[in-house]
Amino acid sequence: MRISNETLPNIGNVQPISNSSTAIRNISDSGNKLSAVKGENKGPEHMQMLKDVYGEKRLKQMGFMPCITCESRVYQDGSDDPGVSFKTGQHVSPEASYSAVLSHEMEHVSREQNKAENEQREVISQSVTLHSALCPECGKSYVAGGVTRTTTAGIPKDDAYRTMNKEDQLGAHVDLRL
Repeated sequence: MRISNETLPNIGNVQPISNSSTAIRNISDSGNKLSAVKGENKGPEHMQMLKDVYGEKRLKQMGFMPCITCESRVYQDGSDDPGVSFKTGQHVSPEASYSAVLSHEMEHVSREQNKAENEQREVISQSVTLHSALCPECGKSYVAGGVTRTTTAGIPKDDAYRTMNKEDQLGAHVDLRL
C-alpha cells in the first residue's frame, strides 16, 4: 500500500512520508518527541486531526485522552478475611494493578500461615493466581484480580517420626535394596 502526501494532514512536526507503507515519521520537536502529539496549545481541531490519524483507542493507550473505563475501575476484596486491604472499593490504575493485587494476595498468604500455626496445623501448599485482562476501551492490560489457595492439615499428636529424638535414632533403621 502506498500513501501519498495528499492523503495525510501535516500535524505540527508530524510529517507524512511518501512512497512508503509507514504513515508518519518519528516526531521530533527540539528533543521533546511527544509535544507535537500531545496537542499543546493546538486547540480542538488539532486533537481531531490526531484522532483521524491515530484513532481514539491509540490516543487513550498513549495517555493523551482519558479512558473512562480505567478511571472508574474499582478493586474490592471478596473474601471473609477482615484483616486484609481492599475491604472497601478502591481505584487502582492499570499500571499499578499488578503490584497492588499481588501485595493484597500476599497478605492472604501471610494471614493463612499465621492462622495455620495458631491452630496447630501444617501448611501443605499455598498458591497465588493473578488474572489479567485487557481494557475494552483503551486496550491496556491490567491485573483484574487474584486468588489465594491454601491447603493445611492437622499435625497428628502421636507422629513417631516428629517426636523421636533424632540424635538417638540415627542409623537405627536402614532399608537397603541391592
